[in-house]
Amino acid sequence: MTSNTESHLTVRAIVEAALMLALAYVLDNLVPPFYRFPQGGSIDLSMLPILIYCLRWGPKWSLLCCFINGVLQYFLGGGIAISWQSMLLDYVVAYTLVFPCGFAAGKKLGWLWGTLIATPGRWLSLTLSGALLWYMYMPEEFLGIPMVNPWIYSAFFNGVFCLLVLAVDLIALGLMQSVPAVRKQILTKQN
Repeated sequence: MTSNTESHLTVRAIVEAALMLALAYVLDNLVPPFYRFPQGGSIDLSMLPILIYCLRWGPKWSLLCCFINGVLQYFLGGGIAISWQSMLLDYVVAYTLVFPCGFAAGKKLGWLWGTLIATPGRWLSLTLSGALLWYMYMPEEFLGIPMVNPWIYSAFFNGVFCLLVLAVDLIALGLMQSVPAVRKQILTKQN
């Protein structure tokens, strides 16, 4: 590979990251969500551009894009934090841990496996934040189940949240995957 080609791919990866980050911002802040939880978080398509980027560019570029997404989610998305630890766990770490999706780039059913492996890290970070930092806001019950332990509540609440986001993303990516032109142009691994 010549250095000209490497430079071209680097520029292209950076430009695509900027476009996908901008699209994620639009989907998060300008398009109404499917559902907004009273305790925070919403079910929307804002992760979709980030997942597509990860599936196109692999783990190296995904790590950078996901980290920047986490920072932007907090600073541009009206992030709410009760401390710097909350800002890190709820935004920067949680969104950065979506990057493993990039390991599925170019693999058979990569859109499915990538989305599935992107979710546990985000769930873990959000669960840690909820149990360690947000526990004083824990309701007495959630979905009709009494809540007495902040770890159980946080794991349960964030599990429901992450599974719903996962379902929306899988449906959207599955629909995109089913259209050959979209699959070839949008979901194909770069470089």
